Amino acid sequence: MKLEIKNVSKALPEYRRITNLMKNAFPKEEQYPIWLLKLWNLKKDVNFWAYYQNEEFCGISYLVYHEEMIFVLYLAVDDQVHSKGYGSAILKTLKEKFNGKNITLNIERLDTNAVNYEQRVKRLNFYKRNGFYDTEYTITDRGETFLTLSTSDSFSVDAFKSVLKKLTFGVDLSKIEKYES
Repeated sequence: MKLEIKNVSKALPEYRRITNLMKNAFPKEEQYPIWLLKLWNLKKDVNFWAYYQNEEFCGISYLVYHEEMIFVLYLAVDDQVHSKGYGSAILKTLKEKFNGKNITLNIERLDTNAVNYEQRVKRLNFYKRNGFYDTEYTITDRGETFLTLSTSDSFSVDAFKSVLKKLTFGVDLSKIEKYES
């Protein structure tokens, strides 16, 4: 499945769907305001992309670049085309576009007490099927702790910290820790 990439802007006919997807796909405490995402997107090492197949909108990604790493802050598939392989297609597109670069992202940690524990397990399995490894690092940001996954088994904490600092204009307050698996 070959996807077309477009920069997210208000000029896209699907802009309202994109903003609704951002609001509905992620827990409120994990969301940055859309105005802040658009501001960050003005930087040369940040991209907010919409994905299409045959002109049909299928999802979004929000990426931050570093020499060694591409950090996926957000990745979501539109509800109207969910479970049709678009999540895997977006990841495949990113791997092809950034051939040889480590792609890193965070997901909710597996907490058996979490209301959405089964969803968290499914999400982890989805990323593992798509070539991601558990780095054995967690990041705590705004009170939430996430697992850090990567397409490379040689994950660089320093590169990850650099990406986070780029994203937050040098004011990264996240806590990154190694854990025992």
